[in-house]
Amino acid sequence: MKEKSLMFSLMRERGTNLIDELTTALVNNMRFSDHNVLYPTYGVPKPNEGVRPEWFYDAYKASNGYSELDSIHMYITQEAMFEELGEMMMGVALVEMKHLDKLGDLIMSLGGQVARPGSTESIEYGSSPVEAVHFALSAEQSAVKGYDEIMEKVIALPQNETTRYTLTLLAKLMADERLHIEMFEEWLRENANRRRGDE
Repeated sequence: MKEKSLMFSLMRERGTNLIDELTTALVNNMRFSDHNVLYPTYGVPKPNEGVRPEWFYDAYKASNGYSELDSIHMYITQEAMFEELGEMMMGVALVEMKHLDKLGDLIMSLGGQVARPGSTESIEYGSSPVEAVHFALSAEQSAVKGYDEIMEKVIALPQNETTRYTLTLLAKLMADERLHIEMFEEWLRENANRRRGDE
């Protein structure tokens, strides 16, 4: 009887990461993610098709104040430091965690390495909510600039499955970062009467 029920059931593909699928669906439906632009669902990036893994190292994990790992650390810390920023910073941090996950998968698929040294010493958190949001805004703007530079490199390559996948991923990452910029700018407009150093 069990064999018959298996015959008609939908079986999960081996190697499918259900937690990855669940978190992607969750993050895509949060107000902190641009749900009009989705992660790529087709193709598998491959090494030696033009896209270089090292192009993504700084965006993934670097002590530059705007890498995905730096941003996650900054937003989680700011969430703890400033109660009024809690929901916004935690929501944005969750989206950045998915970005880090997707970039790590891409880097590994391209033959790169994600286990690289890093430090959080250069991250600035701010001494007030306004200053914290200014630092967050600057990090998001730097991230968009970095992704835009990578996108230009990928666009210049001969098109193949790997470049198409990468461009789709970059479009999603940039859409989310631009949404975060809008959210931070809106928060700053609504709190314009506060000075940067005010508590």
